[in-house]
Amino acid sequence: MTDIRRLGQIILARISEQVPELGGRVYDKATETTAFPYVTLGPIYGVEEDAECISADDWTIQIDVWGRASNKLKQAELAQKVRAALKGWADTDEVTMHPLSVQPPRTFDDPDGMTVHSVLLVEAMVEGDG
Repeated sequence: MTDIRRLGQIILARISEQVPELGGRVYDKATETTAFPYVTLGPIYGVEEDAECISADDWTIQIDVWGRASNKLKQAELAQKVRAALKGWADTDEVTMHPLSVQPPRTFDDPDGMTVHSVLLVEAMVEGDG
């Protein structure tokens, strides 16, 4: 079984370390008073990918990048930096995992008219402990 909590923690720590523009504002969940820009975890889902003698799960984790950018291009650039921090990366000291796959971000205006939001989908193949 995958320790999904640990996987999420190391992904958030990687973003915090590699994207200084976020100022360490990388959270499991933000509050209404969280300063922009920031990153949060979105939906998380997995599928079993067991093979002969290997227990594994394939996880998809949504990373949300939030901002009050003056335009979507600035927000998209920040989301690309988050993608670059994760794409092809693995922390095999912490979790038995394959390098992450990260889809290009989708960036759009939120309905409030002030917030710009980018969504990245991160795929992680993680071997379990049995």
